[in-house]
Amino acid sequence: MDLYKPQYHFIPEKNWMNDPNGPIYYKGKYHLFYQHNPNDYHWDTMHWGHAVSEDLVHWEHLPIALTPSNELGETHCFSGCAVINNDGLPTIFYTSIGENERNGKDGAQQWMAVSHDDMITWEKYDSNPVLKLKLHGKMNIKEWRDPFIWKENEVWYMVLGGGCEEKGCVLIYSSLDLMNWKFLNKMFEAPEFKFLECPNMIKFGDKYVLVYSPSDIVRYHVGTLNEDFTFISEYEGILDNSGWEGFYAPNTLIDPIGRKIMWGWMTEVSRGDFEGANGWAGAQSIPRVLTLDSHNSLKMEPLSEYEMLRYDEESYNNKIINKNKIILKSKGRALEIKITIKINGDEDFSLNVFESPDNVETTTIRYDAVVGEIFVDRSKSSISEQVHKTILKSPLKKEVGQLLSIRVFVDHSIIEVFADSEICLSTRIYPTLENSENVSLELNKGNELNIQELSLWKMKSIW
Repeated sequence: MDLYKPQYHFIPEKNWMNDPNGPIYYKGKYHLFYQHNPNDYHWDTMHWGHAVSEDLVHWEHLPIALTPSNELGETHCFSGCAVINNDGLPTIFYTSIGENERNGKDGAQQWMAVSHDDMITWEKYDSNPVLKLKLHGKMNIKEWRDPFIWKENEVWYMVLGGGCEEKGCVLIYSSLDLMNWKFLNKMFEAPEFKFLECPNMIKFGDKYVLVYSPSDIVRYHVGTLNEDFTFISEYEGILDNSGWEGFYAPNTLIDPIGRKIMWGWMTEVSRGDFEGANGWAGAQSIPRVLTLDSHNSLKMEPLSEYEMLRYDEESYNNKIINKNKIILKSKGRALEIKITIKINGDEDFSLNVFESPDNVETTTIRYDAVVGEIFVDRSKSSISEQVHKTILKSPLKKEVGQLLSIRVFVDHSIIEVFADSEICLSTRIYPTLENSENVSLELNKGNELNIQELSLWKMKSIW
C-alpha cells in the first residue's frame, strides 16, 4: 500500500510531474497538460503529459503531447498554454530549451505546435521559434519563459516571465495571427525577485489579475493596463501561503460558463530525502474557482464538482466544545472537512488530521483569534526526520461575533486549507504510521469553541 499517493488529486500514472500547462475546454471536454518526465520520478527531460475529463474531476490519461525534438537541439519542452487559433485548431505555445547557447537562462525560445486530430497528436510549427530574445532589442532578458495567451477585441496578447537587470519582470506582446508577434513593453517589475515565472493574466470586468510565481510564495496583483501596456497595481495579495512547500506555478482555464478555474503544482519539496513514496512525484491541486470581490480581493473556492466524491458524512450543528479535545468518529487519509466557527475573540483551537491514536504523529490546522493567524503545523506530521516540518501561516483577523469558515482537503500526502475563501495554505506531509488517520478538535485556549456547523466526508478515488 502506498500511504502517500493521492487518491482524488490529479497525478500521472507514474514518474515526475510539475507545472500544470495549457488547461483548455474543447469540443465538450476539458484538457489538462503538465510538465512531465516519463522516464523517472525526478525532474529531467521535460515533456508535456496530457489528460482529458468530462467533469473536471475524473481524468483519462492520453498519450504524451509534446516530446523534446532532440534533432532540432531541443532538450526540454517547458511550460506554456493552449488556445484555439483563428482557424479553430488547438494550438500550444511553450518555452523550448536546449543546451549551450539554447540554455534556459540565456537562450530560451517560444515555440508553437498545432493539432489536427482533436488534440491527440501535435505537430510543431515548421518556422519555430515563433518568438526569440532578439525581439527585445537591447534589453537583456534572462530566464524568459512560460507563455500565457488570451484574446481581447480580436487581438491576441501574450505575457512571459523573466528577469531584466536582476529584477523579476513580466513582458507583454501582441499578435493578430499567433505567428507574428510584437513586443509591447515590460509590463510589470518585481525588484525583490531576480526573475518571475508562470505569469497568468486573468480579466474580471475592467480589472486584470496578474499572477506570478517568484521561486517563492505565489503572488497576485489586481489592476489595470495603461495605454503603453504597463500594469498599474491597485491591490496585492498572496494566492497561497506555501510556495515550494506545497503550491506553485499555477495555470488557469476559462470554462464554457465563464468560470476561471486554476490548478497549482503540489510540489514534493517537503519530502526531502524521504523515500517512502517511490515511482512518482508531484500532484495537481484541487481546481480552484477564482472570483474578484468588490474590494479587489481574490476569492478562491474549491471546484463544486468535487462534492460528487463525498460519502459517509459525519455532521454536527450548534455544538459547544469547552473541554480540551474530542475525537471524531470518522477517520481516514482521504477526507474533506468543513467547519464554521462563531468567533468569541479569545479562542485558540486546533483541527488535527493524520493523527495517530498515541498522538505521536499529527498535523494541525490551528486558528488563534487573539493573534489573528491561521496555521498548518507540521512539526509532528511524521516521525521521519527526513521530511520538512515547518509551520505555514497567514494573517486572518476576525471580529467577535463573525463567522470563520474553514474547508480542509486531506489526501494521503496532501493538505489544502481554504479559510473564508480568501486564505489558502497547501502543503505536503508524510506520516509514516498506517494508523495516523484520526481527526480531532481541540480547544487550546479560551472558554469555549462555538461550532455552528461541522461536516466530515470520506472522499472517493477519482480513478
